[in-house]
Amino acid sequence: MSSPAASPPSPAPSAGRDDRFPPGIPYIVGNEGAERFSFYGMRQILYIYLTSLFIGFAAESTIAPDQLAGAKVHATQVVHLFNAGVYLFPMIGAILADRLLGKYRVIFWVSLVYCAGQAALAFGGHAGSAGNLGLTRMAIFAGLALVALGSGGIKPCVSANVGDQFTAKNAHLVTRIFQIFYFIINFGSFFASLLTPWLYKTCGAAVAFGVPGVLMALATAVFWFGRHKFVRTPPRPGGRLGLLDFLASSLLASPLLVLVAVGATVAEGVVRAAMSDQAGAMAAALRHIAHGYWPHALMAAGGFALGVALFMVRQQIEQDTGFFATLLYCWRQRRTRPPGGDFWTPARLRFGEEAAEGPPAVLRIIVVFSMVSVFWALYDQHSSTWIEQAKAMNLTLTVPTIFWNWWVMPGLVAASLFGALCLFLWVANRAMPRGLTLGFLALLGAWGLAAFGLQLARGRTETLTLLPAQIAALNPLLVMIIIPLLNVLVYKPLERRGRPLKPLQRMTIGMFLAALAFATVAVLQTRIQAAGRGEIHVLWQIIPFLILTTSEVLVSVTGLEFAYTQAPRAMKSTIMGFWLLCVTVGNVLVAFLAPLETLSLATFFWVFAALMAAAAVVFTLLAARYRGRSYLQPA
Repeated sequence: MSSPAASPPSPAPSAGRDDRFPPGIPYIVGNEGAERFSFYGMRQILYIYLTSLFIGFAAESTIAPDQLAGAKVHATQVVHLFNAGVYLFPMIGAILADRLLGKYRVIFWVSLVYCAGQAALAFGGHAGSAGNLGLTRMAIFAGLALVALGSGGIKPCVSANVGDQFTAKNAHLVTRIFQIFYFIINFGSFFASLLTPWLYKTCGAAVAFGVPGVLMALATAVFWFGRHKFVRTPPRPGGRLGLLDFLASSLLASPLLVLVAVGATVAEGVVRAAMSDQAGAMAAALRHIAHGYWPHALMAAGGFALGVALFMVRQQIEQDTGFFATLLYCWRQRRTRPPGGDFWTPARLRFGEEAAEGPPAVLRIIVVFSMVSVFWALYDQHSSTWIEQAKAMNLTLTVPTIFWNWWVMPGLVAASLFGALCLFLWVANRAMPRGLTLGFLALLGAWGLAAFGLQLARGRTETLTLLPAQIAALNPLLVMIIIPLLNVLVYKPLERRGRPLKPLQRMTIGMFLAALAFATVAVLQTRIQAAGRGEIHVLWQIIPFLILTTSEVLVSVTGLEFAYTQAPRAMKSTIMGFWLLCVTVGNVLVAFLAPLETLSLATFFWVFAALMAAAAVVFTLLAARYRGRSYLQPA
């Protein structure tokens, strides 16, 4: 159970209270919606496209089972290592923003790198349609590297930039803006998940990758238009010292970069050796790893050593008060502590109370968040292994023709766009006229009744064939539904009763729900394997998607809020980087265990359900011991 200090700060007295959103918020929200469309649109077709690429774009029915299984494992690994890279680069982007360039400049310039990556993916899709497999591989992998660098560099800065817009006067809006922020992410993701698989099927890979690239260019433009509206927290220390901080931190991350680059290949050899019945298979695998990957180990060790050297040079020029510098200083001065002093007392005496608060706060948060990595290992599989499950299910859907085509689909789009407009007006401190809202709802209802009446009169139906990747649109759609429902039906009633669910309590519940989601999908996979391909309808996936999405809202939305409010002012981007690093570790775990898919997909799901249940128990124990405090920008 978390302490009261883990919750968002209490509102300021009414005389100093400001209920308006800061002027830069609409631009941040618009940028995030378009960028998330770009990212999730590309990622939604990535697993299917890579599987096709690895079998030379031949029909799956013409490929030998072992070769097809190998292509699927390889595609799973690439997707999750790409995800790992996306969430690893935030550590570097955070240092670049906090110490050298500032958040605005980092977001803008790496957005251009992001656009270049999307362009490379579109070019790779075009080369693939022309039959040039070698050029396709080069372009796709180059594009994925650039997108990982661009998206990863943006991530910690955008989240922290949102929080930087607030002061103590409007601190009570922080919880709300992070919920809005997460809502707009899923708004973009929902339409991307529906549209890009359809574009891939009807227009080809070049268009399906190209449209997300156009949205990323739009996201960059929206952010640039807001450049004069943002509160900009200047980087510290900047200049030569900031450059040394960036270079040292990047080199210190060398082992993680190498792990993402080759770790899955190494792990695949170990896992396959463990699965083998041959005597000496494990010893042979370890010898192969030692012989083939010693240059990579040397590169990781050399980069890390050079990073340590640069770090020491920087400290000699001027003693830093960052996380690692303060930690090292306290370790060196541990024997000089006065009687009764704790480990951080030397830093408190040398640098002051505020500087000494940073490292212990970061360590407390990291310890609690360590188990969240397993959650991300499960969550990100809805873009890989859950798509593979959907491919083996019945994807046909019979719908009433008129009602579906005349109201359900266009009505959903119209309602979503109207809701987005209301949201943007809200964060711009304007309100949609009540009469206009009521008029829209009345029109939507009348439109639906008319379509329903025509459907009853004519009674025609048609059969649709869903695309496996489109099923994942359930996730963002459910997020947009579950966020307000939890607020209205759970959070606010508990607050009125004086028993609010604190952040770590929400996250604990979410962790256990994630384990339940994978147990559910494992049972579903067992039914599929028993009944045969195409016999179990894909709508059964709604159940695990509902559970997993509720888990996501409880863990991820709350985690963003918790990470920002609990981080000292000088380390907000850095702690966001640590939060996103949890996602890297989770995706690397999936890439490591991907060869288990060849045994049984149901077994694969059960393994992760068990891992998640164990992680949830440990998280519960860590959360119960957590003590912290909130930090926000001064008024």
